Amino acid sequence: MAFRVMLAEISLSDTDRDSRSMLRAAAMLALAAALAATLAACGPEPMGASEEAAAPADAPVSAEQDYAGDFDAVGTEPFWAVKIRPAGLSLTRPDNPEISNPNPGVRLEGEQGVWESSADGGRLVVRLTPGACSDGMSDRAYGYFAQASIDGEALKGCAERTAVLAAQPKP
Repeated sequence: MAFRVMLAEISLSDTDRDSRSMLRAAAMLALAAALAATLAACGPEPMGASEEAAAPADAPVSAEQDYAGDFDAVGTEPFWAVKIRPAGLSLTRPDNPEISNPNPGVRLEGEQGVWESSADGGRLVVRLTPGACSDGMSDRAYGYFAQASIDGEALKGCAERTAVLAAQPKP
């Protein structure tokens, strides 16, 4: 009789082990199937990506950067402002006359957009480089570093498309 009980306990233990093994195998199979379904739903593109989606702000800029349209650039210490419009470039600074030169169009130098114009006001060169920029005095976000020079005097600041700045809170 003791032998029968011992044999029954061994059988029960083996059955429990087999059941647990089968349960583990079923759980792992279910997990693998769920993982495969999740990955298949992702597709080859990252989540939210589409052909129409704009590149993130911190994405590298191609050599074909678009500099069409109006831009405003500002700088502090000393204060200055440049407006780039189809008809012309203008530079304003306190205690100096406004300089207005014709807009010759943008020239690409790598990722930079460069406007270079000479007139009675002097030789004005404006250079925009893509990158997040802060004017240090406002909460406005600028997408370009700006450099302006008038007859060799260098001015540094930030720039953005006029329409983008208009949509931001005023400083």
